[in-house]
Amino acid sequence: MRYDDVIIGGGHNGLTAAAYLARAGRSVLVVERSERVGGAAVSARAFTGMDARLSRYSYLVSLLPHQIITDLDLDLRLIRRRFSSYTPVPDDPDRALLVDNADRYATREAFRALTGGDDAHAGWSDLYARMARLAGRVFPSVLEPLRSKADVRALVDDDELFDALTTRPLGELIERVTTDDTLRGIIATDALIGTFASMSARSLRQNVCFLSHLTGGGSGD
Repeated sequence: MRYDDVIIGGGHNGLTAAAYLARAGRSVLVVERSERVGGAAVSARAFTGMDARLSRYSYLVSLLPHQIITDLDLDLRLIRRRFSSYTPVPDDPDRALLVDNADRYATREAFRALTGGDDAHAGWSDLYARMARLAGRVFPSVLEPLRSKADVRALVDDDELFDALTTRPLGELIERVTTDDTLRGIIATDALIGTFASMSARSLRQNVCFLSHLTGGGSGD
């Protein structure tokens, strides 16, 4: 049998490509070496002997453009989690910072309790407001042909932030945002998880991870 297109790998990207091609009237073969298709878009048993399944996809869900959900008529409803993070203070576990997406007042009070003032919250809010603006402008481009660096810089329209994210280790930016080590650690989590990098790595792997987390969905949710 002959096919118009062969997709190697039946993960979420391969299945999406195959679905679009099939809807365009082409005959498609998807080849997958694992027992099941889905890749990251499945729930898997992580621990032998334990009947508990963990979603691989929940970690990547913000990187799925809503346009694909619409185009492919997917029966999928996404819900934003209320709390971004809960972080005990390492040297005083009775104190902690809870970042509440639904209650800005509560979050500001939590910052005051942690740092004794409003400066840290102001720096935090400014960084994430700028990142949200960047996300809203950049994320739609993931469905477009790859843009040049100059085009993306113009799209972001924040040269200072663009350079900090694309030319310098992210640790430098975080150190300017706050002097509080707990807050620095919370911000750095989105840059380090799964990378085995450091905040000062010249490879900028931590910057790429940070952008993936904070631009997803056009908001970072």
